[in-house]
Amino acid sequence: MVDSISRIRIVPPSPRGSGPGLPAAIISETRRALKLPDSRPIVATGHAPMHWHPGILAKFMAMRVLAQEQQATPLVLNIDTVAGDPGLIEVPFLDADGLPCSSTIRLFDSNPELALGMQPATEPAGLEWLAGLADFNLEPFEKLSEAIRSGSSDLSLASQLMRAQLHLARRWAGRPTVLGASRLLKTSCGRWLLERMQRDAVRCVQAYNNAVSVDPDAGIRPLDMAAGELPLWDIRSNERRTARRQDLDEANLLPKALVITAIMRLAGCDLFVHGTGGARYDALMEGWIRQWLGLEVMPFMVVTADVRLPMPGLEAISRLGQSLVSRGRRAYHDPESIEEAAEGPGPKKREALASIESAPRGSDQRREAFASMHQTLATMRDDKRESSPAIAGRVRDARRTTARRDWDFFFHPEDTLDQLAEDVEEASLDSVR
Repeated sequence: MVDSISRIRIVPPSPRGSGPGLPAAIISETRRALKLPDSRPIVATGHAPMHWHPGILAKFMAMRVLAQEQQATPLVLNIDTVAGDPGLIEVPFLDADGLPCSSTIRLFDSNPELALGMQPATEPAGLEWLAGLADFNLEPFEKLSEAIRSGSSDLSLASQLMRAQLHLARRWAGRPTVLGASRLLKTSCGRWLLERMQRDAVRCVQAYNNAVSVDPDAGIRPLDMAAGELPLWDIRSNERRTARRQDLDEANLLPKALVITAIMRLAGCDLFVHGTGGARYDALMEGWIRQWLGLEVMPFMVVTADVRLPMPGLEAISRLGQSLVSRGRRAYHDPESIEEAAEGPGPKKREALASIESAPRGSDQRREAFASMHQTLATMRDDKRESSPAIAGRVRDARRTTARRDWDFFFHPEDTLDQLAEDVEEASLDSVR
């Protein structure tokens, strides 16, 4: 089996800049609007409410322990502005030959083009049909399904899924305050940013595009200045599109990624805990805000982990693959020996070999016996016998499966996640003390 926990990465909080921040009144008004305390610090993290692997869960573990350490409010930002297909769950398991593999199961339907916060809560499908699948552990799905079903009266799919994820993760994430990212534009800080965007759109977009060009592979596309695009979503129809300056007076708006973290780190928290992906684009946000507004934001830190499922390792997978290839060759040259589980040739091949051996060398009788043996073997072969290239493909897939770190956390043993929580707590506290 592979080691469960391979690596934890902690990057201590970035230092606060020396430039002027937002006026204290805007920060205070923003936190009161979000029902957050303005008399104690806030340690925040955030993610879309779907597909949390242990590396993501590590952020929530760090948020919990850092909030306890600093007597702060733990806050989870629900990125309800994101679209996706959270009902499609990829499942890891071992096939009949013991090779790691995966399949996908649809637990519920959703609209992959629409923000999760704009979709209604759902009812997960029944799981009875899964019970008959061999070597399939139904327990993680039963827990997930029940957690989702318990939030079926929520106002949106995003809040329902966040409730379910935090319920499953409560042992390691605690009971944080939850805030929907879609609420941020309606705060004092959000309105202040919108007003600045409208009044200073050219410099806003120039600074934004300059910032995102620093890391073009981060997944943040530049804005079309000629079209008047701004870093916001226009959600007036069932399809999201990038908002334009001329839309701001009438459109229903949602913040895009850099606006979300800008508001949070300008006014919504005192420390934000990111994973590697969030840290990458948040560094772009810092450059944008600094160049456009001349402001510094609250610090962030990076917490992530590589945790793999207890599956066969690469060497074991190679041995399994070699065994399957050998078995396939044996099934081709002596199909009966596979059925009989014999050490040597099967009965019919032994009989054919004896017939060949008894015939004079170089004789027609010997050649006919040889041809007859191969005809007999051909009739015994299974047409569905797996080819060597097909086995090699399965082995490659198995290697990828066992090496992946992004399986949903509820597929992992609880003691593995307990150990991860201990390691994250120690490393996080060491980084801030």
